[in-house]
Amino acid sequence: MTLSRADVVVIGAGVAGLATAAALVELGVRRVRVLEADNVATGSSGLSAGVFNRQTPNPVDQALRCFTVDVFGEMERAGELALERSGYIRVAHSETDLQRFREAAARGRELGVDDARVIDADELERLVPGMHVADLAGGLHCPSDGHLDGHLLCAAYLARARAGGAQLTVGGRVEAIELSAHHATVVTDHGRFDCDVVVNAAGAWAPRIAALAGVELALVNQRHEIALVHLAEPMHPPIPMVNTYVPGAAREGLYFRSEGARMLIAGAHSYQITAEHTVADPDTYQRQVSFEFLETIAEGLSQRLPAWPDLRLEPGWTGLYPTSPDTMPQVGPHRSAPRLVSVVGLNGIGITISAAVARLAAEWIVHDEGRTFDFAESLLPDRPSLVGSATVTAG
Repeated sequence: MTLSRADVVVIGAGVAGLATAAALVELGVRRVRVLEADNVATGSSGLSAGVFNRQTPNPVDQALRCFTVDVFGEMERAGELALERSGYIRVAHSETDLQRFREAAARGRELGVDDARVIDADELERLVPGMHVADLAGGLHCPSDGHLDGHLLCAAYLARARAGGAQLTVGGRVEAIELSAHHATVVTDHGRFDCDVVVNAAGAWAPRIAALAGVELALVNQRHEIALVHLAEPMHPPIPMVNTYVPGAAREGLYFRSEGARMLIAGAHSYQITAEHTVADPDTYQRQVSFEFLETIAEGLSQRLPAWPDLRLEPGWTGLYPTSPDTMPQVGPHRSAPRLVSVVGLNGIGITISAAVARLAAEWIVHDEGRTFDFAESLLPDRPSLVGSATVTAG
């Protein structure tokens, strides 16, 4: 499109939408407006565990993560964002996992991650005292990864976008999207917004937004839960985040991380679409944490941290993973509707890939191609791996 002077309307004020607005003004787009039906970070961005990490064996995923964490570092140095760099460990269950992690660590070094290393089970136990490691081969540890607050990240992206002239309008629900060969209009219950390009960054609501433009998105909204784990004694220093899920595995993995000195946040993670997570309507899904989930986490923690006495669990909160059937994000224009650009399907890791997918979306709008990553076309929303996949959303 080559639209450096374009009007762009971004739908959704989570990390995807606000990061895209910031990337657009950085590339010289003068008129950017973000529309949000509720408030900033009220969807998945504000309901995440806040983890950022670069430890994954998928090369595309890893490149997106490394780019984003580099941006986080810039924000941190500029005083725009606080990062808790307590470290991150992805657990290896086999020698095969370890070999994949060695390859990931080598790729990470090429991408500027110089402190990630493969560790054995003894080192894993040293980093997480009292952890049961007899069934583990080791892991991949990066001390400079960690977690952040999703609301504060959204605020930082919004500040960057506003500094470049972007505007935010909240409280209006999108009722229609009108697209033509040369123009677009977003109609809300608060008014009409004419533009050149519409960005769909609506997270769990993205299929509904796409449908208003006559486009079907292949997306599944999975419901995930988080537990709070109170510790009997304060923990100094905090342990690294531990994730026992290995990307590509069919089974879920337990994860837990420090939240201050006397608490852990714990949950279960998978990229896979599993029966354990209900397909959810983002307006009506069950917000209360289930007793069955707390039982599952309690059992997992008792097996993995048997030496940690008197752990006390209580319900945390629930959120949604808007997930693509092939588990990769969907970023870029639709062939059937080139004035609609999607930044969706971030699969529960939207925080840790937010700056990268935003940059790609902005490049498609300004340059009519993705320039930062040579795999940009493989993430387009109508790529072959998604053609014919049904959208599965309740309600």
